[in-house]
Amino acid sequence: MRLRHSAILTSTCLALWALTGCSAQPSGSAPAKALAETPVPTAGDHEVLPSARLADRLLTAADLGPGYTARPAATTTSPEASVEGCPQLEQLGSTADNPYAMFPNQAKRVFTGPGGTQLTEELYSAPPKDLSAGVGRIMTAMGACPSYQLVTATTVAEVRTQTVPVPHLGDEQWGQVLTVTAGGRRTVVQQTVIRDRAVLLVVSGSPAEVTVYGQTALFKATAR
Repeated sequence: MRLRHSAILTSTCLALWALTGCSAQPSGSAPAKALAETPVPTAGDHEVLPSARLADRLLTAADLGPGYTARPAATTTSPEASVEGCPQLEQLGSTADNPYAMFPNQAKRVFTGPGGTQLTEELYSAPPKDLSAGVGRIMTAMGACPSYQLVTATTVAEVRTQTVPVPHLGDEQWGQVLTVTAGGRRTVVQQTVIRDRAVLLVVSGSPAEVTVYGQTALFKATAR
């Protein structure tokens, strides 16, 4: 199943970025139509934050400390990729190129850290029941297969997945570690996903960085 710009690939492409220079287009760069249809919050849905307010709640390089810089958003089109060996991911990819695009209120920032590491933070906002159902479906698909292949025109990557516990923060939490092997090299990426009421936080990067900065990101994202 061919996939383009899929949020399913976010964590995997973080690993491929370190190995092969994968440059997935940020899921925050949603189609203009989706952003144009972002509902304006009213008194009845005041907890749902528009994209501009989500962007204000993202971490900055100053929050992370010395050695971190915000990397400019990709402007080129991402290569197509195909997932092989995981029907659940293939099925999810066939229903939406970017599963997180169901949440038009979104913001994203990518950081390059000491030694060339990469940390990505994504924020989404929608009514809590919609966030819960949507991310539950995504994470179920991502964790359905212990291994699969991600194939691009230039790279075949072996991906192994493992569900891991995350701190009991917010209302719902998910954690996953992906070990990606390509071209004889291996890297490990952790993704922590936390829903706190109408805000969804997705932090991806090395396990150490996600552990250190995940809670800081949540506190800033959910500040009242």
